[in-house]
Amino acid sequence: MNRKNLFLLLLALFIFRVIYGLCSEFWFPDELQIYLIGLKSFTTATWPTYGPDVVYTNTQIPGGLQGIFVSAGFYIARLPEMPTLIVNILSFASLSLLAYYITRRVKGIPAWMVWVLCMTTPWTLYYSTRVVNPSYAIALAIPFFICLLEVLPISKDKFISPSLAFFVMGLTTTMIMQLHMSWVLLLPYAGVAVLFSYRLAGIKSTSVRVLLYVAGLIAGAMTLIPTLLHPDPEAGKVASNIVFNWKNAGNIITILTRYWSFASFEVPYVMGNSQEKWEVIKEQMWVTPFVFFLLIVGFVQVGLFILSYFVKTDNEEWKKMRWLNLFTFLLVFASFFFSIKGPSSHTFCMLLPLPMIYSFYCYEWLVSKKAFVIKVLGIIIISGIFFHIGLGIYNFHHRSLYKDRAKVVEALEKKDYKILGERRSDKLGYGY
Repeated sequence: MNRKNLFLLLLALFIFRVIYGLCSEFWFPDELQIYLIGLKSFTTATWPTYGPDVVYTNTQIPGGLQGIFVSAGFYIARLPEMPTLIVNILSFASLSLLAYYITRRVKGIPAWMVWVLCMTTPWTLYYSTRVVNPSYAIALAIPFFICLLEVLPISKDKFISPSLAFFVMGLTTTMIMQLHMSWVLLLPYAGVAVLFSYRLAGIKSTSVRVLLYVAGLIAGAMTLIPTLLHPDPEAGKVASNIVFNWKNAGNIITILTRYWSFASFEVPYVMGNSQEKWEVIKEQMWVTPFVFFLLIVGFVQVGLFILSYFVKTDNEEWKKMRWLNLFTFLLVFASFFFSIKGPSSHTFCMLLPLPMIYSFYCYEWLVSKKAFVIKVLGIIIISGIFFHIGLGIYNFHHRSLYKDRAKVVEALEKKDYKILGERRSDKLGYGY
């Protein structure tokens, strides 16, 4: 693609994503509470010492980053839409990095198709366009995993220096730590990166890289300092969410399919529960063919990603990506033995970059066998856009900020976040 066409494509994708984000869920408790953290910080002029709530144990994730991300937009303009705009700028930049990286690694898929798929698959629209903590976690996880791939011996040509890669991995780890409990999954990758660095570069270079990783950890944790200086013993008991849960042993297939669904057109999840699905179809009947078509596509994609493990190939990068994704799946499966919660997709969606990158190796292999697959991908992309337009229209009327935007405007004008809603911490009597 030439620069002009790429610019126009990216501009269209950004506008589409912002509009979709503004039409997405706003009033569900999780989304509303994340929004309220930033609104409370802005309207009360206080530092958000704690972030997202962990409702299973009535605790909060320590750190001010979540509140900063949400409140930052209000300092630019007192408009209810500003946090959504900020998260879209952050996630669009991150997804652009992901798409660009894939185009440099996978040559058999047209560049425009890579960009559009990275920006419009259900999971990257659902959890990176609206104000909720997984949206920010995914945006920060993308540079982490790209840097990880750069320090592992997966490909010969490198785009990022090992020193910068280790620093970014450390930086994003402690930033995500303030946003989502799944941050602990990043630590084993750092350990693997150190082991390969030692094996390939020796102790001296590895020591420098470890120091840079630690420097990144410290830099990312700067917004934790006020919390460390003024801790809340009750709110910060997030370790209570770690319990031995042997029942998750039976969820191995569920975890496998949900892991690969991050790179597929999994439309049921983004539509809501069973009742909400039928309401969407009933109100936007024209979208029905796209729903059923993409439902089949999603199942086929997950099957393709799993079966492609057994495809013979000379592509060494693809082979190594198989091992990395297998390691990731086993890591996620093992982690749920120590989780208070079952394997809901949103609890580990931060790992989305790895199956997403892997999916394009699968598409490249398919295209090399059957050229018409490119046309099929084009049909899937168009169907996905129409589906999300229909879902966006439904959400605009039933779930979005615009159901009662005036309430948010009033809260900003009067600098009273309680006009919009009550923080869970207000009811509990501790936390932020």
